[in-house]
Amino acid sequence: MGFGERARRVRDGSLAHGRRVAALCSCVSLYHPIGHRATLSFLAELAGPYQRHERALLRALEELEASRAVWRVEATAYAKARVTQKRLGRRVPPPGDPPPRGRLGGHWYAAVPEVSRRAAVHALKLWERDLRPDFAQDEVRSAVRSCIAAGGRLGDELADTVSSLRAQDESEEVRRALILLRGASRSDPPGSG
Repeated sequence: MGFGERARRVRDGSLAHGRRVAALCSCVSLYHPIGHRATLSFLAELAGPYQRHERALLRALEELEASRAVWRVEATAYAKARVTQKRLGRRVPPPGDPPPRGRLGGHWYAAVPEVSRRAAVHALKLWERDLRPDFAQDEVRSAVRSCIAAGGRLGDELADTVSSLRAQDESEEVRRALILLRGASRSDPPGSG
């Protein structure tokens, strides 16, 4: 069953509310741009307590579908650009030009950049809250805390720190935080620091 069919079940008022919430969770299993748990949590922040209220459930689905639609446009444009690049002999994507991913791109795709930044900060707060004390080096923790304190905006110095940290060999959880940091800064308009 694809995303569309699962979304149809979320909208199906003849189903019990719990089944409709499960269908939303199933949609998120297919498209979770900031991670599964963080995506569900951010949907609750955007739409309200969807686990209990029908209108919030429908708003959560609308928010998820809107993000997915933006992602699909970006993914299609990326695929077309890669075909052109390959025809020109550029087989490897340029550094810093990752494909738009629906699973964990570290970026909430939205027409409004501020929503993307809020999503990245939301996911970073969850990451920091759940992190074991010995899990990440102090520099990573400091970068995450600074990003959260600044509401997702990375100054030039912090952006440089994140870039240098990304070059190091880190665990999956630390890489996740670094991707989210990049996702927060990606929401900055060109020329902002």
